[in-house]
Amino acid sequence: MRCRYVMLLASSSLVLSTAAMAQTAPEGPAAQADTTTVADILVTARKRTERLQDVPISVNVTSGEELASQDVRNLEALSGSVPNLHIQATPGNNAIYIRGIGSSPGNLAFEQSVGLFVDGAYAGRGRQFAAPFLDVASVEVLRGAQGALFGKNTAAGAINITSNGPRATRELATTITGTVEGDNGYEISHIVSGPITDKLLVRLAGKYSDNEGWVENTTTGDRNPGREDLIGRAVVDYLASDTLSFRLKLEGARQELTGQPMSSVPVGGSKSFTRTTTAGVPDYDDTNSFNGVLTINKDFANGVTLTAISAYSAFGYDKQIDSDFVAAPLLRTIFQEDFSQISQEVRLTSSNEGPLTWIVGAYAHKNEIDMHQESAILMGALNGTSKRDFNQTNESYSIYGQATYAFNDHWKLTAGLRQTWEDKAADQTRQTSGVLPPSWVNTPLSGQRRESQLDPSVQVQYVVDRDMMFYASYAKGSKAGGFVGAQSTGGQDAFEFEGETSNSIEVGTKLTLLDGRATLNLAAYTSKFEDLQVSGFNAATNAFITTNAASAKSQGVEAEGTLRINPSVTLSGSVAYNDARYDSYPTAPCVYKNGVAPAANCVEDIGGVRLPRAPKWSGALTLNVDHPLENGMRLLADATVRGRSGTYLEENLNPRSYQEGFSKVDLRLGVASPDDRWTLALIGRNLTNEWTASHSFGTPFLAASSQTYVVDPGRVVSIQLGLRY
Repeated sequence: MRCRYVMLLASSSLVLSTAAMAQTAPEGPAAQADTTTVADILVTARKRTERLQDVPISVNVTSGEELASQDVRNLEALSGSVPNLHIQATPGNNAIYIRGIGSSPGNLAFEQSVGLFVDGAYAGRGRQFAAPFLDVASVEVLRGAQGALFGKNTAAGAINITSNGPRATRELATTITGTVEGDNGYEISHIVSGPITDKLLVRLAGKYSDNEGWVENTTTGDRNPGREDLIGRAVVDYLASDTLSFRLKLEGARQELTGQPMSSVPVGGSKSFTRTTTAGVPDYDDTNSFNGVLTINKDFANGVTLTAISAYSAFGYDKQIDSDFVAAPLLRTIFQEDFSQISQEVRLTSSNEGPLTWIVGAYAHKNEIDMHQESAILMGALNGTSKRDFNQTNESYSIYGQATYAFNDHWKLTAGLRQTWEDKAADQTRQTSGVLPPSWVNTPLSGQRRESQLDPSVQVQYVVDRDMMFYASYAKGSKAGGFVGAQSTGGQDAFEFEGETSNSIEVGTKLTLLDGRATLNLAAYTSKFEDLQVSGFNAATNAFITTNAASAKSQGVEAEGTLRINPSVTLSGSVAYNDARYDSYPTAPCVYKNGVAPAANCVEDIGGVRLPRAPKWSGALTLNVDHPLENGMRLLADATVRGRSGTYLEENLNPRSYQEGFSKVDLRLGVASPDDRWTLALIGRNLTNEWTASHSFGTPFLAASSQTYVVDPGRVVSIQLGLRY
């Protein structure tokens, strides 16, 4: 209930303040001279640089400066501030949800239903870019199907991350952040950028962080998850001529985690979120990754630009977890994976001039997964082991195009189309042994898939003037089928799952009000998903079940806006209402009813049931102050209230997995020197110390009496010093 009031406050404050300003704003040249306008936000949501207010898509944009100043370190932290975005962290993988739709993390071979793109390169695996944010220019969250332009696995939406590149002026900066309450650690980042010659520019960025974690392990006395990150990046621009440029980005990262942010709570117990684990045998999770992207741009005299993006990505990780999540040594699991990916995109983009603008391109992608998993039952004489090796190769090819035609100054029509062909082949071998081996199938499995998808999109815009635009759109998205890379009790039939598709309809408006002092963007949408891929954990068999739901629907409204109250104060807010439900799911594992657990191997149609991890309400309200002082220094302040309504975190709607609605408060207070050579700030996130969970499941072997939670950080207070030389 409190969260709903927060959402209503966010929306009503935004609308009422804008309306009030509209009624009382003074007119005339004198008034205009005092007006401070909201700066234009530039996005690349349609693979060309455009004003956010001109793009007929629901897009949320967070700048790199906002990420750094608010100590938002990764996507998980960002999701709390972006309506209809949810990041689910789990022991095996992370999953991204937009408008209540995403790929459950239970199947480690899953690719996301929300595509992640970093500097133009696709990242379908959660660990490809698991390192914290470093020197980011912007993060764009594109809601709804993006199949025509972004293509691969964007049935629910896409996240587009852009790193900073070199600049023509020299830049040398250091940021030091130390945590004084919360995860008890520190972070140091350093940036060096500038020209080597008039044609060669370089930008180097690095970050090191070491944090203890926020959950107390009452068995070992440690704080989980201890985390150490080291990441380095080099971006080199070579300006061969006025019309030909090359950009090479090389990035390497190492991430080492000790322990998991887990809490196992007995039935009837309080969610105190203090976890117990096997003493003296700490969990670990080590990931090493490398990413390289070469971007070539060639401009022609007619305004057409040829762009080629060549990308390589690889990671390897080694992980061991106490997978019974209690102090007694019952079950341990080892995960190991090597992943490599190569991709090539070539496209031609017209200029923005003239009534017709267009883009055409081709994309090729290949990746390989080698995965080893090993589980051991450690109950004395009742021992047992299971070893699983999984290999998958994936090749994907597509061609696409999109064109926009302006019939006059008001009406525009955009049409896009992508044809994709995808091949997958997978093999899995499994061995079980011991007195009490796990009940997983002990036979080799293999499979091959070949499929194709045609993803169209259509958008109609009515532009009243530069400050007012209305649009309606239709888009289809698709995600290929695949194979189960997790432990399973099923045979060959259960090894394979089908592809999913989505059809999205959206209407909206983007408004610039009060002579540029305010913006207000509204969108209403409905998305229908066919054969939605679902994976959930069955604690009774300690295995994941991966299936296709027959159909699901997500529909709702979103509002985002900014109001420049005066030159020093800006109010921004966003709110979303989302209703995501299964339309039909006749082969679903049975769900809890009236708190009663379903029978083993029960199957039923759960059409009409709300999807898990899909809160009805989510939103945030931020007040930003950047005020000059008499001595030339600047006062910096940000206050944010963010929250969401309650939602289930488990597919079977276990009432113990229900996360109640919550709101969290963030605050930053700081000062900056007159020449911006230094800034000093005190930053608090979740100052109300709300303890919440992002994922939940029945504790293995103890599902009837215990529930395990992935715990979000509590209150974190940091001191941040920024230096520019």
